[in-house]
Amino acid sequence: MDENIRREDNLKRIEVKIAGMNYVLKTDEDEEYIMKIANYINKKMSEVVANEPQLSTSLSAMLTAFLVADEFFKHLLECDEKLSKMAVESEKYQKEVEEYKERLKEAEEKLLKQSQEIEKLNEIIQNLNQELEKTKQELEKTKKELDDFINAFDGDR
Repeated sequence: MDENIRREDNLKRIEVKIAGMNYVLKTDEDEEYIMKIANYINKKMSEVVANEPQLSTSLSAMLTAFLVADEFFKHLLECDEKLSKMAVESEKYQKEVEEYKERLKEAEEKLLKQSQEIEKLNEIIQNLNQELEKTKQELEKTKKELDDFINAFDGDR
């Protein structure tokens, strides 16, 4: 009981006018929001009264409530359909993301293999360059020996 009293103490009193009658509402909602709802209901009720002036206030209110509920349920159905469509699209995009992740993984593996092959080829190139350098040194040595031999042979003549 104390909880209800405390809750009511926190409620705002907002006066609204619907179909020419004033009502005081107790709520914790924002006043602008409550006024927006009241204006909407007032507009709908005015439309009902304009189309069916012979109806009593209570029948007009009942028809207005029915029309607002109809709009609400149609909107709810529309939202459900959009959510379903979005869920299907989300699932489709999730599958695409998974496919791209798999392709990325394959590309990373391929890149790793190619990097390893490049390292091996660089080692081979380095070894070949070392062998080439040795061969050049041997060639220089052999050329020098040959030049020395030729010079010695020419000197004997």
